[in-house]
Amino acid sequence: MKIKFSILALLLLINISCVENVITIQIFPDGQTHLKIVSIGDSTDIVDQDFEHPFYDDNNSSYEIYKTDSIWKAVTNIVIKDSSFNFKPRNGLAFNFNLNHSNKAISNIYSFQMNIKGRNIKSEYPLLYNAMTSHKIDSLIWLPEALTIIIDKALSDLEKNMISDNIKIERPRLVNHFKNSFSRVSTFEMLEEIQKNRDIYIRNTLKPFKVSQKFSDNLSRAMKAHEDRLKASLGLQDDNFVIKLLLPGEPISGNAMSMDKDTLIWKFGIDSLLNENYDLHAASVITSKEKIQKNSILVIFALLMISIILLNRRR
Repeated sequence: MKIKFSILALLLLINISCVENVITIQIFPDGQTHLKIVSIGDSTDIVDQDFEHPFYDDNNSSYEIYKTDSIWKAVTNIVIKDSSFNFKPRNGLAFNFNLNHSNKAISNIYSFQMNIKGRNIKSEYPLLYNAMTSHKIDSLIWLPEALTIIIDKALSDLEKNMISDNIKIERPRLVNHFKNSFSRVSTFEMLEEIQKNRDIYIRNTLKPFKVSQKFSDNLSRAMKAHEDRLKASLGLQDDNFVIKLLLPGEPISGNAMSMDKDTLIWKFGIDSLLNENYDLHAASVITSKEKIQKNSILVIFALLMISIILLNRRR
């Protein structure tokens, strides 16, 4: 049996350093987009999977890391051929944006929408949510619940992919059994003991159910995906995000927090992403002098024609 609670190694004592991530999006009138992402922080946090940089191996993108003794700086530049972008990493923070362009009588309107995916911590891990919002990340309080939920999710995945030679999963009984076992963990020493001898701990916990080695291996693989996502969410704990948006023309509406000349700015942290998505929107306008002149000529011509018609009728 090789079920690994790798999450325990990270979560027993969390020491998270701050990373600042600045995402600059410049959209040009022709619809092309320049996306620049700059992350500055501790070397281990720059290269982890909580907030990944998108990268495309072509002439329109680049990725560089600038290293000093303690602080690293990662810089990504991407030229996108259109104004839509959708980044969906396996476990890290996902986001997308889109620009709609509409032609009006005398102007062009650009409507921008960006969606940063929430981490579903509040709905999936209630005790962890309370710990993160109160900034008291005491794993003794929330980790037993989190491990129980991971077991439940993994068993649910196995149920959906059941094959003929699997044993019949009694998920409620298994989950409740693990829950009772985790609830007896009351010290960091006990958590460390589980981490040190995790295979033995899981084997002993599952003994009453007489499960096979194959079942244990399948459960291990199913658990890892949920563990990795939770670790990525925890890795975002002290990350700060700044979104800078430059739209064509003059900004006319949106929910930006501030504005620096022609740049719209949003600032937020993990608190804004613990459950629901974080949505940004803005709009800008380019007033066309050429369109104004053409429309002015048409209006003058129409008035002139009406005047001529009225004069002819009077005669």
